Amino acid sequence: MRHGAEKTPMNMRKVGVGMACIVLRGSALSLALLGTVACDFEVSNPGPIQDAVLNDPASFPAINKGMQRDLTSALSEISYRGGAVARELFPAGTTGSCGITANAQFGHLLPNESNDYWDRAQRARWVGEDGVRRMTQVLGNAAASSKELAQGHLWAGYANRLLGDNMLEAVFDGGPAQPNIEYWKRAESHFTKALEIARAAKVAAIEHAAMAGRASARVWLRDWKGAADDAALVPKAFAYLLPFYELGVSESRNRVFECAAEIGIYQAHTQWNTWYAEYYDATKDPRTPYRVSGRRGNIAVVCCGYIPWNPQTKYTSVESPVKLSNWRETELIRAEAALALTQDWQAAMAIINAVRASVGVPPWKANSLTDAWTYLKRERGIELWLEARRLGDLRRWIQNGTSGALHPLESDPAAAFLDKDRSLGFPIAESETFTNANLKR
Repeated sequence: MRHGAEKTPMNMRKVGVGMACIVLRGSALSLALLGTVACDFEVSNPGPIQDAVLNDPASFPAINKGMQRDLTSALSEISYRGGAVARELFPAGTTGSCGITANAQFGHLLPNESNDYWDRAQRARWVGEDGVRRMTQVLGNAAASSKELAQGHLWAGYANRLLGDNMLEAVFDGGPAQPNIEYWKRAESHFTKALEIARAAKVAAIEHAAMAGRASARVWLRDWKGAADDAALVPKAFAYLLPFYELGVSESRNRVFECAAEIGIYQAHTQWNTWYAEYYDATKDPRTPYRVSGRRGNIAVVCCGYIPWNPQTKYTSVESPVKLSNWRETELIRAEAALALTQDWQAAMAIINAVRASVGVPPWKANSLTDAWTYLKRERGIELWLEARRLGDLRRWIQNGTSGALHPLESDPAAAFLDKDRSLGFPIAESETFTNANLKR
């Protein structure tokens, strides 16, 4: 998919193939050299897609597929590397193509190691935003009720949310560095447009996803009433999933699964020494499953040598989808809003424990506002495990001075084998700094 106009349109090219034909007859192998005319195969190469073709509304579903694909690519990689730094998973040794660098093993996300993550996420945002610009321009008055445009705004909203959760600063299209909050403003705007258009087009799935997505953006904007109002309208059975595919390229595959698969050198992470494993052992919560393999990682970890390889089982194949929004998350937004707005911790705990009851695990027992914040933080970790959301939560709670304790295995440097100055997001990558005249090198 191309979004830039071709300066010199390419012609169709034909390639002639002369060959000897091999014919099988019964058990005999006969060779018949029939000449280049009889055996020519012609292959047409259309070249790059013309920019004008993308202005045809018939191309809009394909544009949306391109947006989805780029979001898949970005979220897959960020959920893996960010999950290691947030201690949603623990490095098992490998530092190569599917491994976790020595810096990241101790919790550091550095500019020279952030290029791939930054570039993929910014591409997902740009492709989404340029796609909705194009569709809006082409559709005119029909834009107000276009299902494809609603879908495009939804992808652009989720792409900005991914950046907001995981990048420390915002940069847009070669501009200057801005506060991270700018991603969330864009996310809210795109979710709002998706919601309005989906309602007009009567597409319930996009409407509910946009409502849930906007609620998550308003949490960061500290619009607690707006977040809670949106969250309250999301149906109980609702979930919106980002699909992954086995297409022979890592960009389409679920990397959290792939990098702990029982093949070759890919046993790159484990649930050993994570509080998620400790919690699963105690509760068997279906949201945080893992298995004990009885084996060790294939390479020594910098901190600890050879450690048990106990892989996650939330994702069971490279095609396992990742949840973007669901009812349980929106209920936890309502609970957090109750804590932030009114400090009504009893009401918040009632919501949190209703979420727990819905998956068949025992309630938390809080005795104070501080306890309620602690359990809210734990429950969000459980619900959003390995979905590229935890770094953002950790960062905003620290920035807002929120009470309530994090588990030592995700926060205590000694217990979690993290440096004291552990990163809570990806910095602006060198790939951006070296090509953006508005940034100091």
